[in-house]
Amino acid sequence: MAMKKLFPGLGRGRKRDEKLPLLVFREFEAGVNLIEDYDQIARNFLGKIKEVCAGPKLILLVHDADSGRFVPAATVGVGEDESRTAVFPRDSRLAKWLKVNETHLEIARRPGLEDYLTPKEAGTLSALGIEIAFPLISMNRLIGILLVGAKPKGAPFTRLEISFIRALLPQAGIALENALLFKEQRERFRRMSRADRLATVGELAAGAAHEIRNPLTAIRSTLQYLESKNPEEATRKLITAALQETARINDIVSALLAFSRPAEIVRERHDLRETLEESLDLVSFQARSKGVEVRREFPDAPLFVQGDRSQLKQLFLNVFLNAIQATPRSGELRVEAAAKEPRKALISVADTGEGIPEENLDRVFDPFFTTKKGGTGLGLSICYNIVKSHGGDIEVKSRAGQGTTIWIHLPLD
Repeated sequence: MAMKKLFPGLGRGRKRDEKLPLLVFREFEAGVNLIEDYDQIARNFLGKIKEVCAGPKLILLVHDADSGRFVPAATVGVGEDESRTAVFPRDSRLAKWLKVNETHLEIARRPGLEDYLTPKEAGTLSALGIEIAFPLISMNRLIGILLVGAKPKGAPFTRLEISFIRALLPQAGIALENALLFKEQRERFRRMSRADRLATVGELAAGAAHEIRNPLTAIRSTLQYLESKNPEEATRKLITAALQETARINDIVSALLAFSRPAEIVRERHDLRETLEESLDLVSFQARSKGVEVRREFPDAPLFVQGDRSQLKQLFLNVFLNAIQATPRSGELRVEAAAKEPRKALISVADTGEGIPEENLDRVFDPFFTTKKGGTGLGLSICYNIVKSHGGDIEVKSRAGQGTTIWIHLPLD
């Protein structure tokens, strides 16, 4: 394609600042297909825009299939708190406009836009200081949204700058789509490997728990007999401590059995919102005592599931307590639920804690893996089995220093 078509305004005898977009574009075009890492492509894309359009904040939102929303993938000049607010549902009016029109949207120059957008969308764009939104399209699908903030001192964007960004979008869309497919393929293999690993561990756990419980019962009975003989005070203290330790071991064995042989599901049709509300009420004291603010966002319509109320409550309690314990004082716990296609309920539990290092993410559901002092490492393993036995899926997304989000998918009735 001729450069004049890509960059209207370029002419003969152009200055260096006019040549810069062309040089940066060629550099991006030459290098983007050599990168496989999704995050690196996103950062590289925004970096090239920053080279040409110095100053404005940039937010690249990409569609997240798990949540059904456009969420930040990379940012420039945006704080962590700001980036958390830059989230738009897949069916948001902003996304619909960009998908239908397939062109950039200059917020201030579009009459009646505030009436078209929902108050929440308009408020988010205004709070972030966004001036232009660009669609990122691949295979006729809107896969992302680029939000561009105002330039320093209110300087307008030139025709050349807007043309440069638009010229980058198709290449970036293809590269991100390919990287995403590669990432999803790796994720699929990772899940299969995890399922096989946990199935093997479950069989070993069942056998080990059975072998441990028999001699443990004999040890506890012996200690109780000795305690009943009224030994001297020092001996009694030792026996009491030993009995406490046998009780702790017994709890671990019970948890192992719960992991390896989940209780039979008593299915009943109920509204998942009620179970979530009840579970949040049960952890409200722990949240208040730690100063953690709990935010909830549930739909107005019921989320009916065929499931075991008791087991699902155990699942949510475990996840909520883990999140509260991981969140520093005056932090936030956000619980959201929504109906997603095809016939799935999505529950997201996000905290503002320290996050989980990337090398540990694939191990969080493994029995006995824990970074919590005094923990057994069986809580999330049991949660995993509860979700799977209900025909659902559970995933953890986290970055060190940026909090943790747990996604739970359950089939709707």
